[in-house]
Amino acid sequence: MKVIRNIVQEQLDNVYLMARLSVYELKQAYAGSALGVFWVFLNPLTQIFVYWLVFGLGIRGGRPVEGVPFFVWMICGIIPWFFINGSILQGSNSIYAKLNTVSKMNFPLSVIPTYIILSQLYTHAILLVVLLLIVAVTKGLSFLGIVGVLYCMFSAFFFLVSLAFITSTLSTILRDIHLFIQSATRMLFYLTPVLWKPSENMAWVFMFLMKINPFYYIVEGYRSSLLHGDISFIWSMYTLYFWIMAIILFVIGSVLHIRFRKQFVDYL
Repeated sequence: MKVIRNIVQEQLDNVYLMARLSVYELKQAYAGSALGVFWVFLNPLTQIFVYWLVFGLGIRGGRPVEGVPFFVWMICGIIPWFFINGSILQGSNSIYAKLNTVSKMNFPLSVIPTYIILSQLYTHAILLVVLLLIVAVTKGLSFLGIVGVLYCMFSAFFFLVSLAFITSTLSTILRDIHLFIQSATRMLFYLTPVLWKPSENMAWVFMFLMKINPFYYIVEGYRSSLLHGDISFIWSMYTLYFWIMAIILFVIGSVLHIRFRKQFVDYL
């Protein structure tokens, strides 16, 4: 409990620092480019166009999903996925990437994964505003839907920070972990039904693997909130499973981080 209290206290004591560093991180990501922060839109738009072309027009032949145009249905899942994917990759490399800069300073290392994922959240929020406008025009947007989206954002942020405490620690100790995570996220993309609708006729093994994936909960939560204004998933047993997993990861991540952070510099 002392370890967890220390981590939580470090986060609370450095809220302003994390806010400033996360904004700096976002600016730094596009500092060398001529288009600057416009890449926040251009990069996702390119990927969305390709996926829509291949899966929407090519494989599905333009057919809607549950009465919703495939493009709208797809972006309700893929924009949350961009946040998830970017946070997993950047979070796992966060401490190793910043260690040279902060190793000789009295710097609270536990805030690094948090502010890195916070910078990803800013990008997500910008894209989410565009998504909300598209949904409002094509389907209509309810107050409950917005509440559901805010809940999903918070849930995703907490889970990704908890996961990053683990992956950033392990990736600093053993660099192969980060390379493995890069490969694993590609597989996770298809185990999280971002581009396809799960069917009841699927093999139970595949359905089981899909549903134990916590990112399935997040993506489907966004879709349910945005497309149907339905937030009943918040009161489901699946929510209990998700938060138990998130808290377990936070505890494990806190213990690992405190255990190894004094030795991080030895792994540079």
